[in-house]
Amino acid sequence: MLIIGTSLVGILETKNYLSSNFKMKDLGEVDTILGIKVKRSESQFSLSQSHYIEKILTKFQHLNIKEFNTPFDSSVKLDKNFGRAVAQLEYASAIGCMMYAMHYTRPDIAFAVSRLSQFTSNLGSDHWKAIGRVLGYLKRTSDLELTYDTHPGILEAYTDASG
Repeated sequence: MLIIGTSLVGILETKNYLSSNFKMKDLGEVDTILGIKVKRSESQFSLSQSHYIEKILTKFQHLNIKEFNTPFDSSVKLDKNFGRAVAQLEYASAIGCMMYAMHYTRPDIAFAVSRLSQFTSNLGSDHWKAIGRVLGYLKRTSDLELTYDTHPGILEAYTDASG
């Protein structure tokens, strides 16, 4: 179980309450959870999945993945393939692997993965090329981290009411 909070007092109270009702062991500060590396400082914490991305790249290394600067080529038009389906199970597996990364630390691939997931039952070679591009982007950017500030930001808005 991972316990997080905005104050050390709140975390300690939660740990004390849980340990009085359940048998538990304190493993200290989190380093990795569910394959997600957690780094923490005074003012922020960062999440990364570089090891997970390396596993994905190894799993799909037979695709001869080249690095790309962007996860999706907007000039490519993807359509349903009404011919013979091409490796549907493996395609679905690739989508699932990328979705896991997308949900936890890589929102930058959300559009590409969402778009490609629409073709899991009607895919062709163009769809595999697009999968290779997302994987190539992940290869190039595997060390990116999702960083959160521990102090909430203040949203300010201004408007001109004249007019």
